[in-house]
Amino acid sequence: MNDQDGTPLFAFQGLDYIPFGFSSNEAPYIETGPGTMRAAATLMRLNLDLKFTSEKIATTIEEQAPPTTVVCDLGCGDGEFLINLLSHINIPSSTIPYAHGIGVDYNAALLETAGLNSHKSSSSFKWLIYNFNDDNDDLVSQLLTIYHVTHIFIYLTPKQLALPTLRKILTRLCEGGVVVCCHKFFPTYLVPVRRDLLMELCVYDGTS
Repeated sequence: MNDQDGTPLFAFQGLDYIPFGFSSNEAPYIETGPGTMRAAATLMRLNLDLKFTSEKIATTIEEQAPPTTVVCDLGCGDGEFLINLLSHINIPSSTIPYAHGIGVDYNAALLETAGLNSHKSSSSFKWLIYNFNDDNDDLVSQLLTIYHVTHIFIYLTPKQLALPTLRKILTRLCEGGVVVCCHKFFPTYLVPVRRDLLMELCVYDGTS
């Protein structure tokens, strides 16, 4: 399928593949559809946590308990995927969302857009400007000890996944008990615990 100028849409071109859409050579912005979002939520078993009874929801609200789930989108771009994911998994009737979101990206302009977009959502978000390709400030420690991330969604190119910094980040996240979900491209140094072959998703955890 081509666009109006004859350029292939999402034509994969190896390790340096840059998809159609807003992007740069450092961090391509890859659009992810709602079908992938719902499948990722299921594969990460986020939907299972929605089996709260009304009493449990009321108790959580009354005690002002913090959410037990924090979902991070590593390379979040304009935040659309993360915002839609939390809208999908959070309970509409609850005034305290069960899951919070944190988006990480090096592009300040895209994160500014993400912040504006998230104002329309009832969920809570934080947007972190960070170049995880270099990882100069120990991203894993920040995600685990400051933001208490429990789940991470990643849609990065093979070239990025192969970087020593990314390998260290993903390995440490899994060792730290975080559920990591990758789409389309997968780290060869981790063993998936669950797969969705149709939606091209793999999940990794502490046993990976």
